[in-house]
Amino acid sequence: MLKLIVLLALATGLGAIAPAHGQDRILHVAWSLQAPYQFLQSASESDYVTGIDVATFRQVAARMGFSVAMREVPWEQALEEVATGEVDAVLAAFRTADRERSGHFSVPLRISREKLFLPPGLHPEAATPEALLEAVGQAELRIGVVEGYELGRTFREFKELHPERVSEWPSLNELFSALKADRIDGFILDRFSGYRALDHHRLWRFEPHATAVFEAPLGVLFSRKTVEPDLVQRFDSTLAQLHAEGETRAIQRRFVLPVMLDIALYGAWFEAILIIGMIAFSISAVVIARNGGYSLYGALVLASLPAMGGGVVRDVLILREPYIFESPVYVQIVLCTLIVGYLFNRLLDLLRGRSLLFFDLVHFTLMLRQRIKPQLLLQVFDAAGMAAYSIAAIAVAVEFGRDPLWLWGPMLAVLTATGGAILRDMIRPDGANDIMRNASWGETVVLWCLPLSLYLQYFGHSAAPETLFWALMISMGGIFVTRMAFITFDWRAPRY
Repeated sequence: MLKLIVLLALATGLGAIAPAHGQDRILHVAWSLQAPYQFLQSASESDYVTGIDVATFRQVAARMGFSVAMREVPWEQALEEVATGEVDAVLAAFRTADRERSGHFSVPLRISREKLFLPPGLHPEAATPEALLEAVGQAELRIGVVEGYELGRTFREFKELHPERVSEWPSLNELFSALKADRIDGFILDRFSGYRALDHHRLWRFEPHATAVFEAPLGVLFSRKTVEPDLVQRFDSTLAQLHAEGETRAIQRRFVLPVMLDIALYGAWFEAILIIGMIAFSISAVVIARNGGYSLYGALVLASLPAMGGGVVRDVLILREPYIFESPVYVQIVLCTLIVGYLFNRLLDLLRGRSLLFFDLVHFTLMLRQRIKPQLLLQVFDAAGMAAYSIAAIAVAVEFGRDPLWLWGPMLAVLTATGGAILRDMIRPDGANDIMRNASWGETVVLWCLPLSLYLQYFGHSAAPETLFWALMISMGGIFVTRMAFITFDWRAPRY
C-alpha cells in the first residue's frame, strides 16, 4: 500500500511539472533590428517589439500554448547566445553548417531576397548575381553593407576580389549616414528592409535592381541546449498551417504595404490635392453661411464638418488619434479660409454703392462668369479633394491593418469623403442632404475604391512602388472623372 501511495504521489508531481515544460513554457527569443521584420513600434508613449518575423513567431507560439519573451541582442551576439543556451531561439537565420551544429532550424519562416539598391541611372544590365556584381566592379561603384549579414558565396568572392568596392557598417543608421554623405553609391539589403529604410530616411531616389544578389530561406534557429527536437517539429507543423491558411501573407501585407504606399505617394503633390479639397469644402460652407445668414460660429461649424469631420469620425472608429491633432495645419487652413471669406464679404458690403471700384469688380466678375462658372470651378476642386480624401482613407486602412481590406477600404473611403458633408447637411435646418439623395458621391467612391482595395489586398505587398503609384493614380483619376461626369451630364444616383 505504501508503494502504491508513493507511485501516485510521483505521478501527480510529474503531471504538475509537465505543463511547465509544455503549455506554460516561456520561450526566450533574441531579435535584432531589421524593419519591417523586427523593430520597435511606439504606441501610447511606450515601445514594443513587432514586425513580420516577430508577429509570425508570436502567432505560432500562441497556437502552441507558449509565452514569448523578446530581448534585443546584436546579431553576432545572438548567434553566440543561442549556441550557449542563453536564449532559446533567434530570429531569423540562414541555414549554415556551423549554425546547424549549435541549433535546430525550423522550416522557412520567409524567403529573403537581398537586393542592390542604386539610383535608377546607375542600374547595370545583368540577369544573374555574378553578372550584376561584375558590372558593379567595372563601374567602380561603392557599395555599403551591414556587418554580419549573410549575402552568399557569390558576394563573398566579389568582396575578396574587390575589397575597395565594399564598405561594411555596424548598423543601418551608420550605413544610411554614409549614403547621405555620398560616401557610398548604393547598398545591399533585403528588398522590404531597403524600402522601409529608404522611407524612414526620406531617400526615395534609390530603387532595387531586378536581379537579387542573394536569395535564400530564413528560419528560426532554436538552441540545441534548451529546446527539444519535438518542440521544433510542433513549431514546424504549426508554421506550415499558418502558411496554408494565408496568415503569414496577411502579416507580411500588414507591415509591408503601408511602407510601399508611403513611397508611392511621397512628395508635396498629394498633400496639395488634400489641401485644395479642404479649401473647396470650406468655401462651400462660406457660401452657405453667407446665403443663410449664419453667425461666425455657425460658419466655422459648417466649414469644419465637411473639411475634417469625415476623417475625424473615421479615426475615432478605428481607434486612431484624430489626424487633426497630429497635423493642426488642416485646422489652420479651414480657419484661414473662413477669415479670408469673411473679410472679402465685408469688403463687398462696404464697397457696394460707394465706390466705382465695386462696379469695376462686378464688371470683372461678370466677364469671368462668361468664361468660367465659379460653381463649376468649386465643383472641380471639390471632386479633386474627394478623390484625394478617398485614397488617404485607403492608406489609413492599410496602415492600421483593417482586414479584409476590400471591405474596410471602401467603407472608410466613403466615410472620409462624404461623412463630414452629410453631418453638415444634417444640422442645417435648410439642408436637403443632397449627398444621400442625388449627388452620387458614395457610389463614385465605392466604384473605384473597391477594385483598388482588392488589388492592394492580394497583390499590393509584392508590387513595386511605381506600380502602386499608377494604381492609385488610376483610382484618383477615375473618382474625379466620374464625379465630374455626373455633374456635367446631370446624372442621378440609382434609386433604392
